[in-house]
Amino acid sequence: MRNAECGARNKRRSPLILNLQFVIYHLQRSIGCSILFLSAGILFFVFPPPARAELVDRIVASVNNEVITLSELDRAVGFNAALGGKNEDKLNEDKLRAETLEGLINRHLLIQEAYRLKFVEVSDQDVNAEIEKLKVRLGSDDAFADFLARLDITREQLGRMLGERLLVEKFIEKKIELYVRVSRDEAQDYFNNHPAEFTGKRFQEVQKTITAMLTDQKLKQQVAQYLAELRSKADIRLNP
Repeated sequence: MRNAECGARNKRRSPLILNLQFVIYHLQRSIGCSILFLSAGILFFVFPPPARAELVDRIVASVNNEVITLSELDRAVGFNAALGGKNEDKLNEDKLRAETLEGLINRHLLIQEAYRLKFVEVSDQDVNAEIEKLKVRLGSDDAFADFLARLDITREQLGRMLGERLLVEKFIEKKIELYVRVSRDEAQDYFNNHPAEFTGKRFQEVQKTITAMLTDQKLKQQVAQYLAELRSKADIRLNP
């Protein structure tokens, strides 16, 4: 999908595009090519007669000159809610949108790094496989069509969004996850220090569970640290 990604990325990298999320997607989906999470994050203008240029979308943030638009943020919120992510029952709408925007900014940063370092890529086959997984999760072609209609996106826009998500996952795996290790002694120490969690269990019975949990904790810490470093060097601007 290298050519497809480059094409989408070139789109996003036009002055008003969100190139790396949510494209903006990116993501450019934001931090998905001016999308997302997510979605051809282009700033759309309507040009009737020459003198009348009407702005029909607005920029809510930029990440190293890649913009995240309001419509892309809306899609990211809708995408997460539709797939069982955080919703307004758990968070008020303002907090949900703020957290989603932060996620798009982070995605942009990671996608930008993935493109800069060039040691991961996503193919067209990878993207199609992600779309098929989503169809299976939704249950039917009709449900998939309804999903696209609710988010007001095309299959191609969804593919870019999912491709960017997959690119971020692969990048984190190759850049960080491969180097995260939990030793047997660390797992044993956790077992010894949290007896209430393992009543009636022997260490050997829960070693894999503890190792997986500690690995996940370490990975999240490493990703957070890496993002903090990227953010400290990035030009991030918010437009409330």
